[in-house]
Amino acid sequence: MQPHDGRIYSDPVTDHVRPALRRDLAQLDLTHEASRPGLVMVIGDPPVGHIRVDLLDGFAHLDSIVVGADLGGTNTRALVEAVCERLSARGLGQLTAAPYAGAEAATYADLGFTEIPEGEPVPRPLLGVADQPGRVLVRRVLRAHRTAAELDAWVATLDAPRDVGTVKAVIRRPVPGQREVLHVGHLDVTEGLVGDSWSTRATRHMPDGAPDPDMQLNVMHHGLVQFLAQDPERDELAGDQMYVDLDLSHDNLPAWSELHIGGPDGAVIVVTEVPHNGCGKFIARFGKDAMTFVNGPEGKPRRLRGLCAKVVRPGTVRPGDEVVVVRPPAPPSDHAAE
Repeated sequence: MQPHDGRIYSDPVTDHVRPALRRDLAQLDLTHEASRPGLVMVIGDPPVGHIRVDLLDGFAHLDSIVVGADLGGTNTRALVEAVCERLSARGLGQLTAAPYAGAEAATYADLGFTEIPEGEPVPRPLLGVADQPGRVLVRRVLRAHRTAAELDAWVATLDAPRDVGTVKAVIRRPVPGQREVLHVGHLDVTEGLVGDSWSTRATRHMPDGAPDPDMQLNVMHHGLVQFLAQDPERDELAGDQMYVDLDLSHDNLPAWSELHIGGPDGAVIVVTEVPHNGCGKFIARFGKDAMTFVNGPEGKPRRLRGLCAKVVRPGTVRPGDEVVVVRPPAPPSDHAAE
């Protein structure tokens, strides 16, 4: 098999690779696969091989490649290139796999996959995959991500408003891996963003595993997610519910600052003390350099990964709404009583 030529994502492949039809699934005894989130592509008609990719809460993982006689690995490569092209077009940033160490892992390396370093965070749905005995977790990057140098240059131009900002996007996550861009969102003291899955998500931060009310909302700077996504269709992938044009730094928004949205009678959210860090999901979507940057000395003080907040007054929120900062009173000076 010829080694992978280094392309980030595939050039168009020949039309002998295609999405599987029902009759293909029946011929391959894969009818049961139709109900699983993901996709199956086949090569040939009738099919002589197939590739199965699972979507685990929105993250693409190569489950299997099955090909008959495959001189030189041509059909295997065609299937991988076709599925990478399709996933990239959907906005996904990487495809992972878990081959057995040794010869199978070497084959995946020839197909453009690289091993994920031990200790690097991975999305939660892949944790079980990564722990399988004898296997190594590998990935193929499907899109070019921003480099550390590009991120350093971007932050040098950052000039967000400090006192009055603007809501740029409101995005609901009905279930993990899905996004709904809203023209109007409804904030509720109990539910957070109504229809969002926060209220159903377990967390380690609470003794009983219940959703943490101090993590009810995630708010991120819109300019950074635009820069990282490089495509408006990918802005929503960061996973935050609100994107704003506002200085979110610790200096500008100390914990318990209020954000008044949409006028004096509108919704109010309060910034909490819970940190919002880049994780394995962030790497999968925007690359390791991006996670290192937002978690590093430039990103952390500025809260470039975003902040956690909770609703203290219900109301509607819309793109274009004004966001007014009300900071908590400063603590009394040590000399105040002298």
